[in-house]
Amino acid sequence: MGLLKQIQQNNQGKGVDNKLSKSARLAISRNSWKPLELQDLIRNGTMSKEMALFLCTCVKARLNILVCGGTGAGKTTLVNALSTFIPKEERNIIGDVRGKDVREILRKENKGLDGFLATGHSSNPSNMIDRLEIIAYLEGMNLPIKAIREKIAGTIDIIIHLSRLNDGIRKITKITEVQGIEGENIVLRDIFTVNPLEGSYY
Repeated sequence: MGLLKQIQQNNQGKGVDNKLSKSARLAISRNSWKPLELQDLIRNGTMSKEMALFLCTCVKARLNILVCGGTGAGKTTLVNALSTFIPKEERNIIGDVRGKDVREILRKENKGLDGFLATGHSSNPSNMIDRLEIIAYLEGMNLPIKAIREKIAGTIDIIIHLSRLNDGIRKITKITEVQGIEGENIVLRDIFTVNPLEGSYY
């Protein structure tokens, strides 16, 4: 029995002027949520237009991109927005890299993963590299640390770091190129950096 009918029956014979039976309407609010696009992320301050153009170019060039940051920083939202620039049949969305996923993406013979988009937890791009090294070692890649770093430098092209600021705004704070390895160290170069306090990109 419907809720409205129950109310009507309960009020019968009680002298109640039940206006509800004439005026009540059931309103169902449908969630209009849809995935955010790059233009939405520009509009809400997550990135600049220049960043968006650069990242679109990187995705179309099938570079391997790792989006990192803390919990709730907007990593998955950004990956979903970037993935729209990849033909559906060519999309390689790995999700959060952990455990055996790291070992898989570092296998040079795995050419099927060219142009992947992945996420990872870290406090900055350098910290993301450190975490990849540790996970690779713990996952049984029995290689010298230099060899593991060479695999990382040969696989990851771009690292995007997202931060959630104190006011709740999610913002790209760094876009960093993995340039290669020099000696025993991976060389990183910041292409875009943002000062979260000023909100300025440079």
